[in-house]
Amino acid sequence: MHAAVFYGVKDLRLEEVPDPKPSADEVLIRVNATGICGTDIHIFRGEWSTKTPIILGHEFSGIIAEIGRDVKSLSVGDPVVVEPNITCGSCYFCRLSERNYFCENLEAIGVTINGAFAEYVKARESNIYKVPREFNLDEAALIEPLACCVRGIDQAGIRAGDAVAIVGAGPVGLILLQLAKQAGASMIIQTDMEDARLKLASKLGADYVVNIKNEDPIEAIRKLTDGYGVDVAIEAVGSPKAITQAMRATRRGGRLLIFGVSPQEAIWEVKPFELYDKELTVTTSYRSPFTFQRAVRIAVSGMVRLKPLISHVFKLEEIHRAFEIAEKKLEGAVKVLVKP
Repeated sequence: MHAAVFYGVKDLRLEEVPDPKPSADEVLIRVNATGICGTDIHIFRGEWSTKTPIILGHEFSGIIAEIGRDVKSLSVGDPVVVEPNITCGSCYFCRLSERNYFCENLEAIGVTINGAFAEYVKARESNIYKVPREFNLDEAALIEPLACCVRGIDQAGIRAGDAVAIVGAGPVGLILLQLAKQAGASMIIQTDMEDARLKLASKLGADYVVNIKNEDPIEAIRKLTDGYGVDVAIEAVGSPKAITQAMRATRRGGRLLIFGVSPQEAIWEVKPFELYDKELTVTTSYRSPFTFQRAVRIAVSGMVRLKPLISHVFKLEEIHRAFEIAEKKLEGAVKVLVKP
């Protein structure tokens, strides 16, 4: 099959590789579309370590092409999405009652094992979720980031009537915006550096948008909240500067969710007194533990609009251009899809 194989920093090669062979409890999926995620960009830049060579791509949809002999709940031809995180079920964390993905032997499709920037990918039956045949499979490729965002909203603890600031209007920021609205936020302020993304944020429900290149976001947020700051601030960029912006946008006694994935070696410098003085509740959100089924329901119901987030669609043979567009946010890029 055709695949884009990652060998090292910015070294992505189109190659012919053997088709994956599903084991007894796995299925083979003919890939429909795969999204380029911020994590893919981090790996591509060398900001996130992984073993190589590897086929990246963990946000994807497809059609089942073959099933293993022990697979009971799925059939050839089923349209599906896949939870990429694979837990061992027997380590210390897996045996806790906590709903987490802290598995000591965690594997992830497209991160530690071959993923979906290819014609075919294999996955365990237990990680697969069917979607209705009438649901658009390009949109279905965004169910994985949606599942991560569902976890983030759970962690943020948004209450009816809360004022919320979201730092970043990329794909996850725009999904978080819609989920925050559904959770009962009475006012949502979204910040970014790209006017096109902020325009889309307004269309998707943001009450106010702030371009941080043109105005001080903290002053703007305080002005909109009678000088206090928001009840909940969500960082959805993946950078220490964005975390600081979100922290300073939060009112005393408020809540800060660090959602974006910063480079592994990045350092966040913070004055402890600022956290102490505000008595902030600070939390993070790690992957998509047990939120995939809910994400499928949300997507299928239309509660969250996914189609407007898809800005570019490329063929697998064009993956180098696709990564350039996604990495540099060219041409108004939001979510970039790759189709074999």
